[in-house]
Amino acid sequence: MMERTDTCVELVLKILRESRGVEALRVLTEAEKNSILKVELQAEEKIAYSMCKTLNSGVREALQRDYSVATLIDSSIYEYPHHPSMVMTCDDTIVGEQVKDPSRISELKGDRSNFFLWDNFVIYTPRLPREKEAKKRLRMVYKPMTVQQLEDVTCVEESVFGTPSMEGDALVKDLLDYHTTDPEIGTCLVGFNVMKQGA
Repeated sequence: MMERTDTCVELVLKILRESRGVEALRVLTEAEKNSILKVELQAEEKIAYSMCKTLNSGVREALQRDYSVATLIDSSIYEYPHHPSMVMTCDDTIVGEQVKDPSRISELKGDRSNFFLWDNFVIYTPRLPREKEAKKRLRMVYKPMTVQQLEDVTCVEESVFGTPSMEGDALVKDLLDYHTTDPEIGTCLVGFNVMKQGA
């Protein structure tokens, strides 16, 4: 079983390493995963976009997998989407979200009760909480994304892609012993489990 697991992990690392734009990568230790999570939890306490705190679900999920791979990418040529998909929530209510369909964006812009934070991020103003306590529960959630490179790898399950905060990015670069001020060089975390034999 251990040999099968090692073979699967090596295959994943090979696929990721050969992806265009990947500069460096390695599997994180449990201690490193805990360090990144600690930094991310601190980053989540800060107010983002002058509106609310954040919740980095993508990074959290990637760190919860059996294997978490710290990856250094050149974002100018990396071949898959690396910017997190975002949604603003208050408890279970979606208060704002990214919209990718241009016709849907036009439709939403036609409704004066909607407010666009960016060109493709709408806030549904009537859904915003009014009470002070409810406002404290507003979160900008960075959603986990699928790892497109691993979709056809049969020994892998529950693969997930997360983009760290600025603080998490700095720590991941440090862990990979990579020091640069090049704004095109970023980081991501890829988490996955190895499928159990007979599952």
